[in-house]
Amino acid sequence: MERVEYELIIEQYSDMVTRIAIMNVKNIDDAKDCYQNVFMKLYCCKKKFDNQEHIKAWLIRMTINECKDYQKQFWKRNINIDEIIIGREDEKLVVLPLVMKLASKYRNVLYLYYYEGYSINEVAAILSENINTIKSQLVRGRKLLKKKLGDDFYE
Repeated sequence: MERVEYELIIEQYSDMVTRIAIMNVKNIDDAKDCYQNVFMKLYCCKKKFDNQEHIKAWLIRMTINECKDYQKQFWKRNINIDEIIIGREDEKLVVLPLVMKLASKYRNVLYLYYYEGYSINEVAAILSENINTIKSQLVRGRKLLKKKLGDDFYE
């Protein structure tokens, strides 16, 4: 992978990797560490990709894995949710802190489906899970969110 190509990939996917890292490690400083590690791994492996979708899927998978590894090393985390949602009015960003508190299997599925706009089939491929597993995790994740938000939010 040439340097110019590498820089273009960073520019294009920087925000996505940052969002996924923040969602998973729940701390901006730790997310920056994960972000850096993901792009270092991309550069070190010098992997060639046939098209942009493969790069995006690889980066999502690597970011989630890197965050899991990071959490194994440093299991106690704190998050300042205000830093993430300051100045944002969008409902998705109001719900994001609650999504972040869910178990990782629900959090990752909900994030990829609602925030990144992937289809159920694409989420299943990215997470290497069965489509029916993803569907049930979406249903359960939505039920958990509904409990946390209360019925007033849905009226």
